[in-house]
Amino acid sequence: MNSSSLKPQEKGYTCDQERQSALEEVRQYPREGIFIPECAPNGLYKPVQCHQSTGYCWCVLVDTGRPLPGTSTRYETPSCESDAKSRFPETDDPFRDREIQGCPEVRKAEFITSLLDALTTDMVQAINSATPTGGGRIPEPDPSHTLEERVVHWYFNQLDHNGSGDISKKEMKPFKRYVKKKAKPKKCARKFSDYCDVNKDKAISLSELKGCLGVNKEGGSNIGNLSQGRRQGTNPFLGRLV
Repeated sequence: MNSSSLKPQEKGYTCDQERQSALEEVRQYPREGIFIPECAPNGLYKPVQCHQSTGYCWCVLVDTGRPLPGTSTRYETPSCESDAKSRFPETDDPFRDREIQGCPEVRKAEFITSLLDALTTDMVQAINSATPTGGGRIPEPDPSHTLEERVVHWYFNQLDHNGSGDISKKEMKPFKRYVKKKAKPKKCARKFSDYCDVNKDKAISLSELKGCLGVNKEGGSNIGNLSQGRRQGTNPFLGRLV
């Protein structure tokens, strides 16, 4: 295998940089159960990643660290390809060139990443809590879903109180409050719900929520593509929970 062909994109974080960022976050928040990536030479990711506090392991793309669908296991090591690389999805993405009003394009990926980080942290806390958010039982995740899809499905179910399959205008209010409170930079939060509502029907479907959060089936996430590089910010949410 030619390792040079697997080097991460020049613009963005390598695994080593991401690991260092995670270790620094662990020192600041030792009880948060933060995921720390395992790295290979040349800034790549090891093909198997594990979250120590949950016992889950999964396969990743070694150049980006993105999880591969349906590979997660608990308390055992999955069988992974040693050189799986990222492939850009060929399907049209309505969010690829879509702007968040008032949010600089260079901050878009950072904003969406911070929002997904917050959602994942809340999902982990809800699952580990004796009384899950909303007082109901959290359903078992679909094993075919990527880590990111599980987070989005979980949050969508929290918002869709009437089970209509859409987040209505009324149900959207807590979503707007959450985004403003949790995600940074704040200027990107003001019009984020409008950004998600592609068809302008004053409601957000599950597919729209996945799209505006940069989550797709083929590669787990296309957030990195928004800024032509690795997602930046503090510890990534990928792998915190399976």
